[in-house]
Amino acid sequence: MRFWDSTWVRATVGTLISIVFLVLAVKDVPLGEVAQTLARANYAWVLLGVAGMIVQSWLRAVRWIRLYYPAQGGLRVGQMLGIVMVSQMLNIVIPWRVGELARIYLAGEIEKQSKTQTLATLGIEKIFDTLMLLSLLFIIPPFMTLPAWLERPREGIITLAVALFAVAFLLLLVRNRLLGWLGRFTLPWSQKSVAEFARLALESLDVFKRWERLLALQTLSALVWLVGIVINYLAFLALGLSLPFVAAFLLMAVLQVGGIVPSSPGKVGVFQYLCIVTLALFGVDKSVGLSYGILLYLIAYGTPVVCGILFMWWSGVNLRRIPVESNEGAR
Repeated sequence: MRFWDSTWVRATVGTLISIVFLVLAVKDVPLGEVAQTLARANYAWVLLGVAGMIVQSWLRAVRWIRLYYPAQGGLRVGQMLGIVMVSQMLNIVIPWRVGELARIYLAGEIEKQSKTQTLATLGIEKIFDTLMLLSLLFIIPPFMTLPAWLERPREGIITLAVALFAVAFLLLLVRNRLLGWLGRFTLPWSQKSVAEFARLALESLDVFKRWERLLALQTLSALVWLVGIVINYLAFLALGLSLPFVAAFLLMAVLQVGGIVPSSPGKVGVFQYLCIVTLALFGVDKSVGLSYGILLYLIAYGTPVVCGILFMWWSGVNLRRIPVESNEGAR
């Protein structure tokens, strides 16, 4: 293993980055004013934001089920919603996307889904989310000029979106040939050929061949992101901020692009600093920006953590086997 690939090095670097951003976020900010601002917040809007987070997770679960086409029959929305929330909770409290491993494991254990196909659904899900982020970066400019530090990443996101769709389209074209070639090989831990597992993964790409299903997935993706934008705006209302709706769009884009920055679990510091610099573009004072960052953080991160823990307790989920399962053959 290379030095920079070791977990402790990445965790240390991420923690240091979070500390730097946290210091920048609280520098020259009277914390007493922040506490007073939070105390005066209208928490009725906060509760609506929490409800919005649950609705957003439900929409993600519904979209996820549709990505199992043509084997989505029998999947339970309630169970898939719980799995999504556990995944979100783990992605927040543990670095390096452990939540995705949890989705693969729990979908197999609870809903008896192939781990290979589940992995494929997560990949296709990223394609739709990348497309939505790209759409967001094109929707904002007619209403306001993107800051230079957000304009530059847009080119990389365009390249990534084109590459992902090109790979998906290519796999659709050569699927039969690829499966025929993979059929010559067997996995060392199984008597099945590689093609049997690859077929399950490639079946998920069939959603790109059915326009009605593709449109439904795009609609669900748009709703997922729109709910997130509304949650941002509800946090504005909670603090009495009179900002244009485009500010909520911009903040959504900034937080998504900023999620690429390595940080400690929970992105404490990075999240708050991004809120401060984004709201500063609309003339919001730094202390109010920090208050907003704290409030939105409690909504966006606190809700899935609490709901994920509750689902694990209610369903008796045991996550100790995830590291083992991730090294075993997919079913």
